[in-house]
Amino acid sequence: MNRNTAPERYSRTSLISLNCVAMGQHGLVLLMVGAVLPEMMGSIGIEESAAGIMLAFGSLGFTMGPMIAGAIADRSSVKRSLVIGLIIEVVLLCLFGFVPAFLFAILAIFFLKFGAAFVETSVNIIPTIIEKGRNGSARRIGSLMNLIHFFFSIGALVSPLLAGIVLKITGSWRPVFWIGSALTLVFVFVVLRVSFPASDSGPVRSVRSRVKLREILDRSLIYGALTILLYVGAEVAASSWIVYYLKKGLGFPTIVATSGLSVLWIGIMVGRILFSILAKHRSSREMVVSAGLLGLAGGLILLTARSVAFVYLWLGVLGLSMSGIFPTVMAEINSRRPEKAGTVTGIMTVAAAAGAVVVHPLVGIVAEAFGIATAIAIPGILMGCVAVSFLGVSDPEPIEELP
Repeated sequence: MNRNTAPERYSRTSLISLNCVAMGQHGLVLLMVGAVLPEMMGSIGIEESAAGIMLAFGSLGFTMGPMIAGAIADRSSVKRSLVIGLIIEVVLLCLFGFVPAFLFAILAIFFLKFGAAFVETSVNIIPTIIEKGRNGSARRIGSLMNLIHFFFSIGALVSPLLAGIVLKITGSWRPVFWIGSALTLVFVFVVLRVSFPASDSGPVRSVRSRVKLREILDRSLIYGALTILLYVGAEVAASSWIVYYLKKGLGFPTIVATSGLSVLWIGIMVGRILFSILAKHRSSREMVVSAGLLGLAGGLILLTARSVAFVYLWLGVLGLSMSGIFPTVMAEINSRRPEKAGTVTGIMTVAAAAGAVVVHPLVGIVAEAFGIATAIAIPGILMGCVAVSFLGVSDPEPIEELP
């Protein structure tokens, strides 16, 4: 949108509702590969280390999008950034269903995650823009961010269930991506009909500018980005490899293994409602550090579970601990620079992608060298690191309870 024209009239309720649906769609798409990973590995003939490299290429594609998307959101509009990302996803999800070999899978996942990065950045900017107009504090933004991320959990919950059903009916993983492409295409037309506000954060200067680095990269952003990097490493490792662990490591049937991923996301889904409530009354430091320590405990105890019931129990605990970290940290850092929400969100999203880039080959290499049962300890260990890293963020604002 041209900044010299009048801002679009928009409904706050409609925009929040759309953002919730966008988060659901985003969760659905991001979890698809992990949900069908064992079948895909068998179909294109790769082992754990190659699968880790493939997933890392997806994360590398994810690192290319956020700064571009953030600049588009700051200079033009969040709506344009979101639509671009969704259209890329429509095309690549369709193509993903046709990949015949490892090389094609690498290219497909790279560009799919590149488009997903636009969606990720856009949906995380919108809450700050909405609450900025109401003089929102970190807690108000954090509460809204956690509520919206609840719908990411719903999409992430549905994705493995959908994959399991499609696999059972068709015996192939490819239709899962075609269904995702069709659903995303429908959503593109919905987004085009909804009015968005301008991001009104002003022109974005080059991120390579020395002045820009001095303005942006302070202690809070650096440690906040590190926390996001570690958290996403933990979440991605669990989401992408837990089905493989349950199926190959513990010998669970396919539907039970894919349902385990859904249990993880049920924990995340429930936790985000809880974090949405707590965000109005507790500091981000209290919530993130406590959640990191809970994740460390839950992730390590999960290694001792052998029955379906206990595996599901500790997957739920691990999910609960992960639930509010990303939206709470994102809201805390963004609230300190609301006029630069697009750029800051882009930097944080790059950090998130970097966590995924590092963890995918790490899990694959450890799994191949020592077994998947050893590699699956990585999410819990990273959650412990989350608790330590967030202590580096400068002191939060004094607690001021919100109605």
